[in-house]
Amino acid sequence: MGKKSKKKDRKEGKGNEGQPSQSAKASPAIVRDWEEYFRVGDMQDWQRLMDDLGFDERFNSKTQCRKALKKVWVNIHDFLAAVKVGERPYRFRSEFELAEYTRSTHKIYPRKRLKKGSPLCSLLANILS
Repeated sequence: MGKKSKKKDRKEGKGNEGQPSQSAKASPAIVRDWEEYFRVGDMQDWQRLMDDLGFDERFNSKTQCRKALKKVWVNIHDFLAAVKVGERPYRFRSEFELAEYTRSTHKIYPRKRLKKGSPLCSLLANILS
């Protein structure tokens, strides 16, 4: 066989059997935990999220929730752990502070696993800056 077939094999992932892909390495447990927490994403689920984040006001729409979430800086891993034990999650003062913490602890939610319309689209910080 010539060089072309070897390149083709590498491109198709041949020779890497048994090794997890990059997307498989991304913590599927956190994705599953989030999906169990947020359920179907109806208004009741959004209200529970806002309550768990410490908001006292009631929001009438998902759009109002999304706008409020843009000013909230929480680590998703820590948020889910706190909610599980009935505690209020720690809210960072800034996106920068959250990004530093997230990078140092490696508690990262895989952006590739975001679903359209998820509140995570508003909650996830830009940690690579």
